[in-house]
Amino acid sequence: MCLVGKTAGTTWLRLMLQLTGDPKAVKVAHTSRHILHGKATAFIPRFDHITASARDQYLTGIYYKAMFVREPLERIISGYRDKMFRAVDYGWMQKQIKLMFRPNISVRFIKSFSSLLAGINSNYCKKT
Repeated sequence: MCLVGKTAGTTWLRLMLQLTGDPKAVKVAHTSRHILHGKATAFIPRFDHITASARDQYLTGIYYKAMFVREPLERIISGYRDKMFRAVDYGWMQKQIKLMFRPNISVRFIKSFSSLLAGINSNYCKKT
């Protein structure tokens, strides 16, 4: 399984683990995302972790490919909520984002989504 960031990869991984029918896999599916991504490979191998011969055998067989994408604004909102409010291990990223968009921030910085969008707009959507 190859996961693309912020495309509901964790949700799909949970679903795939539940579909294995293995009680241990189902138990892993109900853990936090950090544990999930670490332990899921015991039940569903990652494409980049299998041997070259196994990969070739898989690619020459009949298989299905699917790619799921999300609406861009929904993806930005989801990433913002995830990294700025829920994820405890992204403190360094929160600080980088704050400094990028508000160089003179105070300790009482409010994580405003509108200020994030304004910063993205001013830094990445400059008129040429």
